[in-house]
Amino acid sequence: MKGSPPRVLIVEDEFYLGKMLEKALQHEEIEAAAVTTVDDAEARILQETFDLIVSDIYMPEKSGLELFEYIKSKKIEVPFIFMTGNPDLKTAVNFLTSGGHDYIVKPFMISDFIQKIKPIIQNHRKKKQELDLVNDLRAMLAKRLSELKIYQDVFDSTDDGEVITDVDGYVVKVNRGFERISGISAEGIVQKHIDFLSESILPEFDFTKILKKLNTDNTWHGELSGTRQNNQRWLVSITFSPIRNEEGQIFAYAGIFKDVSSQREVEQALISSLKKMNLAQEAIIFGMARLAEHRDNDTGYHLERIRSYCRRLAQELYDRKMYPDEIDEEFVQMLYHTAPLHDIGKVGIPDYILLKSDTLSESEFDTMKSHTLIGYNTLNSIFKEYGDMQFLKMGIEITYCHHEHWNGGGYPRGLKGDEIPLSAQILAIADVYDALTTERTYKKAYQHAVALETMKKQRGKHFSPKIFDVFLDILDDIDKIRQSFSEKGELDIPPEIPPEIARILYKQE
Repeated sequence: MKGSPPRVLIVEDEFYLGKMLEKALQHEEIEAAAVTTVDDAEARILQETFDLIVSDIYMPEKSGLELFEYIKSKKIEVPFIFMTGNPDLKTAVNFLTSGGHDYIVKPFMISDFIQKIKPIIQNHRKKKQELDLVNDLRAMLAKRLSELKIYQDVFDSTDDGEVITDVDGYVVKVNRGFERISGISAEGIVQKHIDFLSESILPEFDFTKILKKLNTDNTWHGELSGTRQNNQRWLVSITFSPIRNEEGQIFAYAGIFKDVSSQREVEQALISSLKKMNLAQEAIIFGMARLAEHRDNDTGYHLERIRSYCRRLAQELYDRKMYPDEIDEEFVQMLYHTAPLHDIGKVGIPDYILLKSDTLSESEFDTMKSHTLIGYNTLNSIFKEYGDMQFLKMGIEITYCHHEHWNGGGYPRGLKGDEIPLSAQILAIADVYDALTTERTYKKAYQHAVALETMKKQRGKHFSPKIFDVFLDILDDIDKIRQSFSEKGELDIPPEIPPEIARILYKQE
Protein backbone atom coordinates (compact mmCIF):
# COMPACT_ATOMS: atom_id res chain seq x y z
CA MET A 1 0.00 0.00 0.00
CA LYS A 2 1.31 3.42 -1.00
CA GLY A 3 1.66 6.36 1.33
CA SER A 4 1.14 6.11 5.07
CA PRO A 5 0.22 2.67 6.48
CA PRO A 6 -3.50 1.90 6.90
CA ARG A 7 -5.01 2.22 10.37
CA VAL A 8 -7.62 -0.02 11.98
CA LEU A 9 -9.58 0.50 15.22
CA ILE A 10 -10.59 -2.72 17.03
CA VAL A 11 -13.38 -2.51 19.62
CA GLU A 12 -13.48 -5.75 21.66
CA ASP A 13 -14.39 -6.16 25.32
CA GLU A 14 -12.29 -9.35 25.52
CA PHE A 15 -8.93 -7.68 26.14
CA TYR A 16 -6.69 -10.53 25.00
CA LEU A 17 -8.62 -11.08 21.76
CA GLY A 18 -8.31 -7.38 20.93
CA LYS A 19 -4.57 -7.41 21.60
CA MET A 20 -4.12 -10.57 19.53
CA LEU A 21 -5.86 -8.96 16.54
CA GLU A 22 -3.82 -5.80 17.05
CA LYS A 23 -0.53 -7.74 16.93
CA ALA A 24 -1.64 -9.76 13.89
CA LEU A 25 -2.45 -6.61 11.91
CA GLN A 26 0.78 -4.90 12.89
CA HIS A 27 2.63 -7.95 11.56
CA GLU A 28 0.94 -7.21 8.22
CA GLU A 29 2.19 -3.57 8.39
CA ILE A 30 -1.26 -2.33 9.30
CA GLU A 31 -1.38 0.05 12.25
CA ALA A 32 -3.99 -1.14 14.77
CA ALA A 33 -5.37 0.14 18.05
CA ALA A 34 -7.51 -2.05 20.32
CA VAL A 35 -9.93 -0.61 22.91
CA THR A 36 -12.40 -2.42 25.20
CA THR A 37 -15.31 0.08 25.42
CA VAL A 38 -17.42 2.14 23.06
CA ASP A 39 -16.58 5.31 25.00
CA ASP A 40 -12.88 4.74 24.41
CA ALA A 41 -13.59 4.09 20.75
CA GLU A 42 -15.58 7.32 20.38
CA ALA A 43 -12.74 9.30 21.96
CA ARG A 44 -10.18 7.81 19.56
CA ILE A 45 -12.40 8.40 16.52
CA LEU A 46 -12.72 12.12 17.33
CA GLN A 47 -8.94 12.52 17.57
CA GLU A 48 -7.62 10.13 14.91
CA THR A 49 -8.38 8.92 11.39
CA PHE A 50 -8.96 5.23 10.62
CA ASP A 51 -9.38 3.21 7.44
CA LEU A 52 -11.55 0.55 9.12
CA ILE A 53 -13.42 -0.04 12.38
CA VAL A 54 -13.96 -3.61 13.58
CA SER A 55 -16.32 -3.87 16.56
CA ASP A 56 -17.99 -6.58 18.61
CA ILE A 57 -21.78 -6.17 18.79
CA TYR A 58 -22.54 -7.23 22.34
CA MET A 59 -20.46 -5.44 24.99
CA PRO A 60 -21.14 -4.18 28.54
CA GLU A 61 -22.69 -0.72 28.85
CA LYS A 62 -22.78 0.34 25.15
CA SER A 63 -23.05 -2.01 22.18
CA GLY A 64 -21.28 -1.99 18.86
CA LEU A 65 -24.56 -0.97 17.21
CA GLU A 66 -24.55 2.23 19.30
CA LEU A 67 -20.98 2.93 18.13
CA PHE A 68 -22.14 2.41 14.54
CA GLU A 69 -25.01 4.91 14.99
CA TYR A 70 -22.57 7.39 16.61
CA ILE A 71 -20.26 7.23 13.57
CA LYS A 72 -23.20 7.77 11.22
CA SER A 73 -24.38 10.76 13.27
CA LYS A 74 -20.91 12.33 13.00
CA LYS A 75 -20.88 11.69 9.23
CA ILE A 76 -17.52 9.92 9.50
CA GLU A 77 -16.73 8.12 6.26
CA VAL A 78 -15.13 4.84 7.38
CA PRO A 79 -16.06 1.18 6.67
CA PHE A 80 -17.48 -0.67 9.69
CA ILE A 81 -17.35 -4.46 10.33
CA PHE A 82 -19.20 -6.29 13.12
CA MET A 83 -17.84 -9.27 15.05
CA THR A 84 -20.34 -11.50 16.85
CA GLY A 85 -20.50 -14.92 18.44
CA ASN A 86 -24.33 -14.96 18.22
CA PRO A 87 -25.23 -14.20 14.62
CA ASP A 88 -28.73 -12.81 14.19
CA LEU A 89 -30.01 -12.61 10.62
CA LYS A 90 -32.31 -9.63 11.30
CA THR A 91 -29.52 -7.69 13.00
CA ALA A 92 -27.09 -8.45 10.17
CA VAL A 93 -29.60 -7.32 7.52
CA ASN A 94 -30.38 -4.10 9.39
CA PHE A 95 -26.67 -3.42 9.83
CA LEU A 96 -25.84 -3.97 6.18
CA THR A 97 -28.82 -1.96 4.87
CA SER A 98 -27.87 0.91 7.22
CA GLY A 99 -24.45 1.31 5.68
CA GLY A 100 -22.41 -1.33 7.47
CA HIS A 101 -19.79 -3.04 5.38
CA ASP A 102 -19.65 -6.67 6.58
CA TYR A 103 -19.69 -8.92 9.63
CA ILE A 104 -17.55 -11.76 10.95
CA VAL A 105 -18.82 -14.67 13.00
CA LYS A 106 -16.76 -15.76 16.00
CA PRO A 107 -14.73 -17.84 16.29
CA PHE A 108 -12.63 -17.15 13.16
CA MET A 109 -9.15 -17.82 11.88
CA ILE A 110 -6.75 -14.87 12.09
CA SER A 111 -5.67 -15.48 8.49
CA ASP A 112 -9.32 -15.38 7.34
CA PHE A 113 -9.80 -12.12 9.28
CA ILE A 114 -6.80 -10.50 7.59
CA GLN A 115 -7.82 -11.67 4.13
CA LYS A 116 -11.31 -10.19 4.69
CA ILE A 117 -10.23 -6.75 5.84
CA LYS A 118 -7.36 -6.10 3.40
CA PRO A 119 -9.53 -5.54 0.30
CA ILE A 120 -11.95 -3.47 2.38
CA ILE A 121 -9.11 -1.18 3.45
CA GLN A 122 -7.75 -0.96 -0.10
CA ASN A 123 -11.15 -0.04 -1.55
CA HIS A 124 -11.73 2.55 1.16
CA ARG A 125 -8.35 4.20 0.54
CA LYS A 126 -8.97 4.22 -3.21
CA LYS A 127 -12.39 5.84 -2.75
CA LYS A 128 -10.88 8.33 -0.32
CA GLN A 129 -8.18 9.29 -2.83
CA GLU A 130 -10.85 9.73 -5.50
CA LEU A 131 -12.93 11.83 -3.14
CA ASP A 132 -9.90 13.94 -2.21
CA LEU A 133 -9.17 14.44 -5.90
CA VAL A 134 -12.74 15.52 -6.54
CA ASN A 135 -12.61 17.90 -3.58
CA ASP A 136 -9.29 19.32 -4.81
CA LEU A 137 -10.76 19.82 -8.27
CA ARG A 138 -13.79 21.52 -6.78
CA ALA A 139 -11.57 23.79 -4.69
CA MET A 140 -9.40 24.58 -7.71
CA LEU A 141 -12.45 25.31 -9.84
CA ALA A 142 -13.89 27.56 -7.13
CA LYS A 143 -10.57 29.38 -6.88
CA ARG A 144 -10.32 29.80 -10.64
CA LEU A 145 -13.88 31.07 -10.84
CA SER A 146 -13.07 33.53 -8.06
CA GLU A 147 -9.88 34.61 -9.88
CA LEU A 148 -11.79 35.00 -13.12
CA LYS A 149 -14.42 37.09 -11.34
CA ILE A 150 -11.71 39.31 -9.83
CA TYR A 151 -9.92 39.53 -13.19
CA GLN A 152 -13.17 40.40 -14.95
CA ASP A 153 -13.93 43.10 -12.37
CA VAL A 154 -10.44 44.57 -12.76
CA PHE A 155 -10.57 44.23 -16.54
CA ASP A 156 -13.87 46.10 -16.73
CA SER A 157 -13.21 48.74 -14.05
CA THR A 158 -9.70 49.98 -14.83
CA ASP A 159 -9.35 53.35 -16.52
CA ASP A 160 -6.52 52.02 -18.69
CA GLY A 161 -7.34 50.30 -21.95
CA GLU A 162 -6.95 46.52 -22.02
CA VAL A 163 -6.96 44.32 -25.09
CA ILE A 164 -6.81 40.51 -25.29
CA THR A 165 -5.74 38.88 -28.57
CA ASP A 166 -5.30 35.26 -29.62
CA VAL A 167 -1.87 33.96 -30.62
CA ASP A 168 -2.38 35.22 -34.18
CA GLY A 169 -3.15 38.75 -33.06
CA TYR A 170 -6.91 38.77 -33.55
CA VAL A 171 -8.73 40.76 -30.88
CA VAL A 172 -10.80 38.63 -28.51
CA LYS A 173 -11.86 41.20 -25.94
CA VAL A 174 -11.44 44.86 -25.03
CA ASN A 175 -12.57 46.68 -21.92
CA ARG A 176 -14.48 49.90 -21.48
CA GLY A 177 -11.26 51.74 -20.69
CA PHE A 178 -9.94 50.98 -24.18
CA GLU A 179 -13.17 52.14 -25.78
CA ARG A 180 -12.98 55.38 -23.82
CA ILE A 181 -9.35 56.34 -24.50
CA SER A 182 -9.24 55.17 -28.13
CA GLY A 183 -12.68 56.18 -29.30
CA ILE A 184 -13.13 52.73 -30.87
CA SER A 185 -16.07 50.59 -29.73
CA ALA A 186 -15.64 46.92 -28.86
CA GLU A 187 -17.76 45.97 -31.86
CA GLY A 188 -15.44 48.01 -34.05
CA ILE A 189 -12.30 46.00 -33.21
CA VAL A 190 -13.22 42.57 -31.72
CA GLN A 191 -12.45 39.73 -34.19
CA LYS A 192 -10.27 42.09 -36.24
CA HIS A 193 -6.50 41.81 -36.35
CA ILE A 194 -4.95 44.23 -33.87
CA ASP A 195 -2.89 45.84 -36.64
CA PHE A 196 -6.19 47.57 -37.36
CA LEU A 197 -4.87 50.16 -34.86
CA SER A 198 -2.18 51.22 -37.34
CA GLU A 199 -4.87 51.96 -39.91
CA SER A 200 -6.97 54.01 -37.54
CA ILE A 201 -5.36 55.64 -34.52
CA LEU A 202 -1.68 54.55 -34.15
CA PRO A 203 0.25 54.62 -37.46
CA GLU A 204 3.44 53.20 -35.92
CA PHE A 205 1.75 50.19 -34.28
CA ASP A 206 3.26 46.94 -35.61
CA PHE A 207 2.19 43.69 -33.92
CA THR A 208 4.78 41.66 -35.85
CA LYS A 209 7.59 43.63 -34.23
CA ILE A 210 5.92 43.23 -30.85
CA LEU A 211 5.77 39.44 -31.28
CA LYS A 212 9.48 39.30 -32.21
CA LYS A 213 10.29 41.10 -28.97
CA LEU A 214 8.00 38.80 -26.97
CA ASN A 215 9.79 35.76 -28.40
CA THR A 216 12.98 36.81 -26.61
CA ASP A 217 11.59 38.77 -23.65
CA ASN A 218 8.50 38.27 -21.53
CA THR A 219 7.19 41.75 -22.17
CA TRP A 220 7.16 44.55 -24.74
CA HIS A 221 6.79 48.22 -23.90
CA GLY A 222 6.67 51.32 -26.03
CA GLU A 223 5.12 54.77 -26.44
CA LEU A 224 3.37 55.63 -29.67
CA SER A 225 1.65 58.75 -30.89
CA GLY A 226 -1.33 59.05 -33.15
CA THR A 227 -4.73 60.60 -33.70
CA ARG A 228 -7.83 59.32 -31.98
CA GLN A 229 -11.18 58.82 -33.71
CA ASN A 230 -12.20 62.31 -32.57
CA ASN A 231 -9.12 63.75 -34.38
CA GLN A 232 -7.38 64.48 -31.09
CA ARG A 233 -3.62 63.95 -30.97
CA TRP A 234 -2.58 61.52 -28.25
CA LEU A 235 0.41 59.69 -26.80
CA VAL A 236 -0.16 56.18 -25.47
CA SER A 237 2.08 53.94 -23.35
CA ILE A 238 1.59 50.30 -24.41
CA THR A 239 2.70 47.11 -22.67
CA PHE A 240 2.15 43.62 -24.12
CA SER A 241 2.65 40.35 -22.23
CA PRO A 242 1.89 36.70 -23.06
CA ILE A 243 -0.86 34.77 -21.28
CA ARG A 244 0.11 31.16 -20.55
CA ASN A 245 -1.82 28.01 -19.60
CA GLU A 246 -0.95 25.53 -16.83
CA GLU A 247 1.72 23.92 -19.04
CA GLY A 248 3.36 27.28 -19.70
CA GLN A 249 2.19 27.46 -23.30
CA ILE A 250 1.15 30.85 -24.73
CA PHE A 251 -2.49 30.90 -25.77
CA ALA A 252 -3.17 34.66 -25.84
CA TYR A 253 -1.61 38.12 -25.43
CA ALA A 254 -2.66 40.96 -23.14
CA GLY A 255 -2.07 44.58 -24.03
CA ILE A 256 -2.42 47.52 -21.63
CA PHE A 257 -2.92 50.95 -23.23
CA LYS A 258 -2.36 53.97 -20.99
CA ASP A 259 -3.11 57.46 -22.26
CA VAL A 260 -0.10 59.54 -21.17
CA SER A 261 -0.80 62.63 -23.27
CA SER A 262 -1.57 64.91 -20.32
CA GLN A 263 1.19 63.40 -18.21
CA ARG A 264 3.83 64.03 -20.89
CA GLU A 265 2.59 67.60 -21.38
CA VAL A 266 3.01 68.24 -17.65
CA GLU A 267 6.44 66.59 -17.69
CA GLN A 268 7.61 68.70 -20.61
CA ALA A 269 6.32 71.84 -18.94
CA LEU A 270 8.14 70.87 -15.75
CA ILE A 271 11.36 70.11 -17.63
CA SER A 272 11.11 73.43 -19.42
CA SER A 273 10.50 75.18 -16.11
CA LEU A 274 13.46 73.41 -14.50
CA LYS A 275 15.70 74.36 -17.40
CA LYS A 276 14.70 77.99 -17.02
CA MET A 277 15.23 77.74 -13.27
CA ASN A 278 18.68 76.22 -13.76
CA LEU A 279 19.62 78.93 -16.25
CA ALA A 280 18.41 81.61 -13.85
CA GLN A 281 20.31 79.91 -11.02
CA GLU A 282 23.47 79.90 -13.11
CA ALA A 283 23.01 83.56 -13.97
CA ILE A 284 22.61 84.44 -10.29
CA ILE A 285 25.69 82.42 -9.30
CA PHE A 286 27.79 83.90 -12.05
CA GLY A 287 26.50 87.37 -11.35
CA MET A 288 27.32 87.07 -7.63
CA ALA A 289 30.81 85.86 -8.44
CA ARG A 290 31.32 88.62 -11.00
CA LEU A 291 30.54 91.20 -8.36
CA ALA A 292 33.63 90.03 -6.50
CA GLU A 293 35.77 89.88 -9.65
CA HIS A 294 34.48 93.25 -10.84
CA ARG A 295 36.87 95.13 -8.55
CA ASP A 296 40.17 93.47 -9.49
CA ASN A 297 39.66 92.10 -13.03
CA ASP A 298 38.90 93.91 -16.24
CA THR A 299 36.81 91.10 -17.74
CA GLY A 300 34.93 87.96 -16.76
CA TYR A 301 37.44 85.68 -18.49
CA HIS A 302 38.93 84.50 -15.20
CA LEU A 303 35.63 82.96 -14.10
CA GLU A 304 35.09 81.33 -17.50
CA ARG A 305 38.56 79.82 -17.48
CA ILE A 306 38.30 78.58 -13.89
CA ARG A 307 35.02 76.78 -14.37
CA SER A 308 36.09 75.36 -17.74
CA TYR A 309 39.33 74.00 -16.23
CA CYS A 310 37.34 72.47 -13.39
CA ARG A 311 34.81 70.86 -15.70
CA ARG A 312 37.49 69.32 -17.92
CA LEU A 313 39.46 67.95 -14.97
CA ALA A 314 36.35 66.62 -13.19
CA GLN A 315 35.14 65.00 -16.43
CA GLU A 316 38.47 63.20 -16.82
CA LEU A 317 38.28 61.92 -13.23
CA TYR A 318 34.74 60.71 -13.93
CA ASP A 319 35.76 58.99 -17.17
CA ARG A 320 38.57 57.20 -15.33
CA LYS A 321 36.16 56.19 -12.52
CA MET A 322 38.67 57.43 -9.94
CA TYR A 323 36.09 58.68 -7.43
CA PRO A 324 32.98 56.60 -8.25
CA ASP A 325 31.23 57.34 -4.95
CA GLU A 326 31.55 61.12 -5.40
CA ILE A 327 31.88 62.06 -9.06
CA ASP A 328 29.02 61.54 -11.47
CA GLU A 329 27.73 63.61 -14.37
CA GLU A 330 25.74 65.80 -11.98
CA PHE A 331 28.90 66.49 -9.94
CA VAL A 332 30.76 67.58 -13.09
CA GLN A 333 28.03 70.00 -14.11
CA MET A 334 27.51 71.28 -10.57
CA LEU A 335 31.21 72.07 -10.23
CA TYR A 336 31.15 73.93 -13.54
CA HIS A 337 28.24 76.07 -12.32
CA THR A 338 29.54 76.73 -8.80
CA ALA A 339 33.27 77.18 -9.46
CA PRO A 340 32.83 80.94 -10.12
CA LEU A 341 31.79 81.37 -6.49
CA HIS A 342 35.22 80.48 -5.11
CA ASP A 343 36.33 84.08 -4.52
CA ILE A 344 32.96 85.64 -3.70
CA GLY A 345 34.31 86.56 -0.27
CA LYS A 346 36.59 89.18 -1.87
CA VAL A 347 33.64 91.57 -1.81
CA GLY A 348 34.56 92.10 1.84
CA ILE A 349 38.25 92.85 1.25
CA PRO A 350 39.22 96.56 1.20
CA ASP A 351 40.40 98.00 -2.13
CA TYR A 352 43.78 99.09 -0.78
CA ILE A 353 44.56 95.41 -0.11
CA LEU A 354 42.74 93.80 -3.03
CA LEU A 355 44.26 96.15 -5.63
CA LYS A 356 47.69 96.55 -4.05
CA SER A 357 50.52 96.00 -6.56
CA ASP A 358 53.25 95.48 -3.94
CA THR A 359 53.76 92.52 -1.64
CA LEU A 360 51.18 92.37 1.11
CA SER A 361 52.26 92.80 4.71
CA GLU A 362 51.58 89.98 7.15
CA SER A 363 48.50 91.71 8.56
CA GLU A 364 47.27 92.57 5.04
CA PHE A 365 47.73 88.96 3.98
CA ASP A 366 45.75 87.83 7.02
CA THR A 367 42.97 90.17 5.92
CA MET A 368 43.16 88.81 2.35
CA LYS A 369 42.90 85.22 3.66
CA SER A 370 39.65 86.12 5.41
CA HIS A 371 37.88 86.15 2.02
CA THR A 372 37.38 82.38 2.45
CA LEU A 373 35.51 82.93 5.73
CA ILE A 374 33.53 85.88 4.32
CA GLY A 375 32.46 83.74 1.34
CA TYR A 376 31.56 80.85 3.62
CA ASN A 377 29.41 83.05 5.89
CA THR A 378 27.69 84.66 2.90
CA LEU A 379 26.68 81.37 1.25
CA ASN A 380 25.93 79.60 4.52
CA SER A 381 23.45 82.30 5.51
CA ILE A 382 21.67 81.79 2.17
CA PHE A 383 21.74 78.03 2.73
CA LYS A 384 20.16 78.38 6.18
CA GLU A 385 17.52 80.74 4.85
CA TYR A 386 16.46 78.82 1.73
CA GLY A 387 17.17 75.22 2.67
CA ASP A 388 18.98 72.21 1.25
CA MET A 389 20.17 73.13 -2.24
CA GLN A 390 22.99 71.07 -3.73
CA PHE A 391 24.64 73.91 -5.63
CA LEU A 392 24.91 75.93 -2.38
CA LYS A 393 26.51 72.97 -0.60
CA MET A 394 29.21 72.70 -3.25
CA GLY A 395 29.55 76.48 -3.40
CA ILE A 396 30.26 76.53 0.33
CA GLU A 397 32.84 73.75 -0.06
CA ILE A 398 34.89 75.47 -2.74
CA THR A 399 34.56 78.96 -1.26
CA TYR A 400 35.70 77.84 2.17
CA CYS A 401 38.32 75.25 1.21
CA HIS A 402 39.97 76.13 -2.12
CA HIS A 403 43.06 77.52 -0.35
CA GLU A 404 43.59 74.41 1.79
CA HIS A 405 46.76 72.44 0.95
CA TRP A 406 47.12 68.67 0.57
CA ASN A 407 49.90 68.63 3.20
CA GLY A 408 47.84 70.65 5.70
CA GLY A 409 49.71 73.92 5.19
CA GLY A 410 46.81 75.90 3.74
CA TYR A 411 44.08 78.04 5.22
CA PRO A 412 41.65 78.82 6.83
CA ARG A 413 41.47 75.51 8.79
CA GLY A 414 44.63 73.64 7.86
CA LEU A 415 42.73 70.68 6.41
CA LYS A 416 44.88 67.82 5.18
CA GLY A 417 44.52 65.24 2.38
CA ASP A 418 41.00 63.98 1.80
CA GLU A 419 39.70 66.11 4.66
CA ILE A 420 39.55 68.71 1.89
CA PRO A 421 36.32 68.39 -0.14
CA LEU A 422 36.96 66.88 -3.59
CA SER A 423 35.42 69.90 -5.33
CA ALA A 424 37.92 72.19 -3.57
CA GLN A 425 40.86 69.89 -4.41
CA ILE A 426 39.99 70.17 -8.10
CA LEU A 427 39.41 73.91 -7.99
CA ALA A 428 42.72 74.54 -6.18
CA ILE A 429 44.67 73.21 -9.18
CA ALA A 430 42.59 75.22 -11.65
CA ASP A 431 42.88 78.40 -9.57
CA VAL A 432 46.67 78.24 -9.21
CA TYR A 433 47.16 77.47 -12.90
CA ASP A 434 45.01 80.44 -13.87
CA ALA A 435 46.73 82.73 -11.36
CA LEU A 436 50.15 81.82 -12.75
CA THR A 437 49.22 82.11 -16.44
CA THR A 438 47.36 85.43 -16.25
CA GLU A 439 48.50 88.94 -15.43
CA ARG A 440 47.56 90.37 -12.03
CA THR A 441 48.15 93.79 -10.44
CA TYR A 442 51.16 92.40 -8.62
CA LYS A 443 52.71 90.14 -11.36
CA LYS A 444 53.16 89.39 -15.02
CA ALA A 445 51.68 86.29 -16.65
CA TYR A 446 53.84 83.13 -16.68
CA GLN A 447 54.25 81.14 -19.86
CA HIS A 448 52.31 77.85 -19.90
CA ALA A 449 55.46 75.70 -19.53
CA VAL A 450 56.90 77.87 -16.75
CA ALA A 451 53.62 77.71 -14.81
CA LEU A 452 53.65 73.90 -15.04
CA GLU A 453 57.19 73.59 -13.75
CA THR A 454 56.24 75.80 -10.81
CA MET A 455 53.16 73.72 -10.07
CA LYS A 456 54.97 70.37 -10.30
CA LYS A 457 56.97 71.36 -7.23
CA GLN A 458 53.70 71.51 -5.31
CA ARG A 459 52.57 67.95 -6.14
CA GLY A 460 51.69 66.28 -2.84
CA LYS A 461 52.19 69.58 -1.02
CA HIS A 462 49.63 72.04 -2.30
CA PHE A 463 47.86 69.62 -4.65
CA SER A 464 46.44 66.11 -4.41
CA PRO A 465 49.03 63.96 -6.22
CA LYS A 466 46.39 61.74 -7.88
CA ILE A 467 44.36 64.66 -9.22
CA PHE A 468 47.45 66.65 -10.25
CA ASP A 469 48.74 63.67 -12.28
CA VAL A 470 45.45 63.60 -14.18
CA PHE A 471 45.74 67.35 -14.72
CA LEU A 472 49.17 66.79 -16.32
CA ASP A 473 47.64 64.15 -18.64
CA ILE A 474 45.14 66.66 -20.07
CA LEU A 475 47.44 69.66 -20.44
CA ASP A 476 46.70 70.04 -24.15
CA ASP A 477 43.01 70.55 -23.38
CA ILE A 478 43.80 72.88 -20.49
CA ASP A 479 46.03 75.01 -22.74
CA LYS A 480 43.32 75.17 -25.41
CA ILE A 481 40.84 76.43 -22.82
CA ARG A 482 43.34 79.07 -21.68
CA GLN A 483 43.84 80.29 -25.24
CA SER A 484 40.14 80.20 -26.10
CA PHE A 485 39.40 82.71 -23.33
CA SER A 486 42.06 85.22 -24.30
CA GLU A 487 41.25 88.90 -24.17
CA LYS A 488 39.86 88.61 -27.71
CA GLY A 489 37.81 85.49 -27.06
CA GLU A 490 34.06 85.28 -26.57
CA LEU A 491 32.52 84.92 -23.14
CA ASP A 492 29.92 82.26 -22.43
CA ILE A 493 27.32 84.68 -21.08
CA PRO A 494 24.10 82.96 -19.96
CA PRO A 495 21.45 83.91 -22.56
CA GLU A 496 18.81 84.87 -20.01
CA ILE A 497 20.94 87.75 -18.64
CA PRO A 498 19.59 90.98 -20.16
CA PRO A 499 22.17 92.85 -22.29
CA GLU A 500 22.16 95.88 -20.01
CA ILE A 501 23.02 93.66 -17.00
CA ALA A 502 25.64 91.73 -18.97
CA ARG A 503 27.39 94.99 -19.85
CA ILE A 504 27.74 95.76 -16.15
CA LEU A 505 28.78 92.28 -15.05
CA TYR A 506 31.18 91.64 -17.90
CA LYS A 507 32.29 95.23 -18.53
CA GLN A 508 31.24 95.05 -22.15
CA GLU A 509 31.31 98.17 -24.28
